Amino acid sequence: MKRACPLIIAAALALGAPAVANANDFAGIVANDVYSGSLSYQASQFAAQQSAGIGIIRQTLPWSAVEIAPGNYDFTPFDRFVLGAAQHNIRVLPVLFDPPSFRRPAGANKKYTPFPKSNDDMAQFAVTVVQRYGPGGTFWNSHPGLADLSFNAYQIWNEPNLPVYSGGHPNAAAYVAMLRTVGAAIKAAQPAAEVVTAGLPDSRLSKPNIFKYIQQMYSAGGKGTFDTLGVNPYAPTASSLISKLKKIRGIMTKNGDSASSLWVTELGWSDIGPGSAFRAGKSGQAKRIGQALKALKANQATLKLRGFFYFAWKDGGVYKGGKDFWGLHTGLLRKNGSRKPAFAAFKKAVAAL
Repeated sequence: MKRACPLIIAAALALGAPAVANANDFAGIVANDVYSGSLSYQASQFAAQQSAGIGIIRQTLPWSAVEIAPGNYDFTPFDRFVLGAAQHNIRVLPVLFDPPSFRRPAGANKKYTPFPKSNDDMAQFAVTVVQRYGPGGTFWNSHPGLADLSFNAYQIWNEPNLPVYSGGHPNAAAYVAMLRTVGAAIKAAQPAAEVVTAGLPDSRLSKPNIFKYIQQMYSAGGKGTFDTLGVNPYAPTASSLISKLKKIRGIMTKNGDSASSLWVTELGWSDIGPGSAFRAGKSGQAKRIGQALKALKANQATLKLRGFFYFAWKDGGVYKGGKDFWGLHTGLLRKNGSRKPAFAAFKKAVAAL
């Protein structure tokens, strides 16, 4: 697919309102193993997710893998993923992230994922995604018999308050500049689209912590650059999770942004693995999932909560060059695919929503 002329961004397609969201798109999942799996594996996992009541899946749409040369795009793997999800009545929340080498700043440290050298370049990429997967997009037009689960929300970047995803130097003002440019391009192409910030983690690696970073975003003019604030507020218990979300909502209100929604784009607990406040044991993991989902639903209105994504569908392996940690053991499934007690707890809690 050839790159569209920049002159058409402001007038791109003017796509209509998105299809009505699934009744259960409050409940989502992160499942990177499904994206990288075979067609048969994807089909089996999407079927299991559908049976668990999942209506939306959050997945990185890797810019570096899609724009294979300047102006030339290959969406084949993502098309396959979106098709499989839609066949099981699951919508996709794409995370626009990771610029290709020719869109990165000169001399960028290869240890980190840097912001693109040009936010206009990322805006063009976002418009290309909208034109393909938004309402009336080329993907849906090429699959006329498929349920229309066109994209109605787009998440811009991932965890920019961590050095690893901000070129080594988190900068809230630079991230707001990205949001302003890319979000405006998405709205020009799809006026009813929901612009979601990157999921901001509350991590000891956050520079600064999530609360200060959110305030820095507002101080940099962030209000109005997004519809929904994405957060990854891992917490030891359901009550501490809600307390953290109330604190974040308080920062939003203090900055005159009571209109924007909140979306928990990651949360989870491990059953095994290295010691952590987030390791709860086999029965504890299941119990905390049930408690957290019930608490999120109970506080949906006061928090103006869009929904949540559980991280993750399946336990993962140690990252290349990394080491084992609790976050690799948060799956509802074990690495061999067997279901943990957490799966049944998740399914029961989602059904009660």
